[in-house]
Amino acid sequence: MSTWVYIRGWLEFYGQKAEAEHIIHRGEPAGWAFPEGGWLDAACYARAVRSRYSDDVLDQIREIAALPATDEDNDRVCGLFLVLHEEGHQTEWQIRDGKVQVGQAPARYDYLWQ
Repeated sequence: MSTWVYIRGWLEFYGQKAEAEHIIHRGEPAGWAFPEGGWLDAACYARAVRSRYSDDVLDQIREIAALPATDEDNDRVCGLFLVLHEEGHQTEWQIRDGKVQVGQAPARYDYLWQ
């Protein structure tokens, strides 16, 4: 049996929200929310998944991150996710420039799981 992974984060859109919603609903939409109101166009994610499914979430985010810019400013999808692994470490997924950068989360976020 695999361990748990706690994934929390958000994506910001600049005209790509409809296509991102399509990608999310084509896969596993559980854990996703689209806050309304204000000037921010975003999707939030918070869910515990078995570690064997964390790559499915990451693949979904990678597909969304790769969406092209749709405005004259060339703004791409951006965001940040913190991923707590039950084994006791935390990774960070930075979404920028059409890609997802995966690395160890800075120690300043350790308070979220200690």
